[in-house]
Formats: sequence, structure tokens, C-alpha cells
Amino acid sequence: MIRLKLMVSLRYSHHRHTGRLRPHHETSYALLVFVLVLCGLLLGAYSVTATAANTTGGGQYTVGAVVNGPRPVKPAIITSPVNGQVFQTNPITVVGTCQPATLVKVFKNGILAGSVLCDASGHFSLQIDLVIGQNALTAVSYNANDQAGPESPAVNVTLVAPAGGLGFSTELIIQSTSYYRGVQPGEQVVWPIELVGGQSPYAVSVDWGDGTSDLLTRLAPGPFTASHVYRKIGTGYLNSFPLIIRATDAAGHTAYLQLTTIVSQSTAASSTAQPAKKTFDLVMLWPIWIVLLLMVVSFWLGERREKAVMRRQFEAVA
Repeated sequence: MIRLKLMVSLRYSHHRHTGRLRPHHETSYALLVFVLVLCGLLLGAYSVTATAANTTGGGQYTVGAVVNGPRPVKPAIITSPVNGQVFQTNPITVVGTCQPATLVKVFKNGILAGSVLCDASGHFSLQIDLVIGQNALTAVSYNANDQAGPESPAVNVTLVAPAGGLGFSTELIIQSTSYYRGVQPGEQVVWPIELVGGQSPYAVSVDWGDGTSDLLTRLAPGPFTASHVYRKIGTGYLNSFPLIIRATDAAGHTAYLQLTTIVSQSTAASSTAQPAKKTFDLVMLWPIWIVLLLMVVSFWLGERREKAVMRRQFEAVA
């Protein structure tokens, strides 16, 4: 009876490494569950990063040239032009002081007029177009997380309408949802641009800053994209190139917008390929993890059922 009890309660299987027999009840389910939980946590973290890469950046990673970390504490101050100044030509040059290595955005009447990097000496300079009449100019520094520093005091200037009523005006505006882009040499950069107002058709000139330019024709206002491949790193501060966009409509109204492109070997590449690979990995890895989890659970349930059956058989024999 004792021998029968041992045979029923302990079921042995061959252990291929030592040649010895070990009982099933020594299976380390705790270790297996720990490994599966750890893998699940790693997959979860991987999923979060993949999702973030797909939903942010607009096809580009954040460029490391602009200061990361805390929000800028030093306000950008416009030193030229000065309050009350009157202009008869466009565009004008805006100069000021700022926190080094931040990105300075200049606004006219609350609308983005252009962006440029603050240089190592703490100064910025860029060209913007004015609208006919009053223009309230402000400048704000931003870090790489698009966190704004203090806003500068407004500088109020006036643009007098040129003879004939043509030229820069509120009739035509160039806008962009991005104020800087970052790529590596040999990779394509895509800029979102929008024409607002004016009379179609439009002639759009895009000066990429590396000695090349494109001339585009737009038959209607609205958003479009302009793309370019830089063959060398930027020649400006922190490997930057100025991007200058000019537009003229059928009525002779013109508009101007200066933005910033950073071309550097350390600049992150387009994110369109990397998130796609991460998505593919997740599609493959999560089902494998789930199958392994179900296998462990099924083996554990099967072993419990087998032990229960053998226990009943033993009790019936006993």
C-alpha cells in the first residue's frame, strides 16, 4: 500500500541534463510567473515609448540643439526697432537679447512672424514682415520642450502703405505649424506651410539657406508642404540654416516668413521609420507573450487537475 501511494502521488519525468528523475511538483511556477510579469512590464514600457513616438513630433524627433530642461527664465528683449518707429519698406530686421541656445519666436500682433536660435553671446536677429498700420512686436524664448519663457515688452511700430497700395499687407499671410525642424545630412526635411488670404494664384519662393531655393506655384490658399534634402551640416549657430519663405499673390501683395532648420549629425532622424518598426515589433511580441502566459496557466491548471484525479484514485484504492 505504501508503494502504491508513492507511485500515485509522485509522477516522475526524465531530466535531460542530469539523467535523474525529478517530480512534477518541483516545477517553479513562481519563477515562471516572475519572468512573464517582468517581460510584460518591459513590453508595456516599450509600448508607451512607441505610442509616444507615433503621436508626437510630426514626423520629426526633438532636436537636441535647443536647450532641454527647465523653462527659460530670461526674457527675450527686442532692442531694435524701438517704440514708435515708422517703416516704409518690408521686411524689417528685428534684433534683441535672449537666453543662449534657446529658440526665439517673434510675434506681430500675436501671430508668429519668425523664429531663430539665440546665439552663444545671448543675441538674436531675424527678418520679419509687417502689416500695413500698427504692429505690436513681442519675442519669447522656448526650450526644446516648447516651454515658453517670459514674454518681452511689446514694441509698437508702424508700416506706412507704399505707393499704389501694393506690397506687404494684411491681405496675405504665410503661416507654419512648425517653427524649426531638425534632420541629418542626406535626409529629407518636410515643412508645413499655409497661405492665408490674398488672391490666387500664388508664387512661393523657398530659400533653404544652403545656397538652394525652390519656386512653387499655388492655385489656391491653404496648407501645403515644401521638402528638401540638405547635403551638409548647418553653417550657422548650432548647425542651423535660416529658412526664408516669400509669397506673392495675383494682386501683388507679398508676405515673408523666416524659420529655422537644424542640420547636424547628432540631430535625430525622421521618426516615420522608427515608430513603424516599433509598431511591428509590438504586433509580434505581445501575442507571443500572451501565448506563453496561457501555456503556463494551462500547465498549472492541468497539473492541479492531475493531482486531484490521482488523489481521488488513491483514496478509492485506500
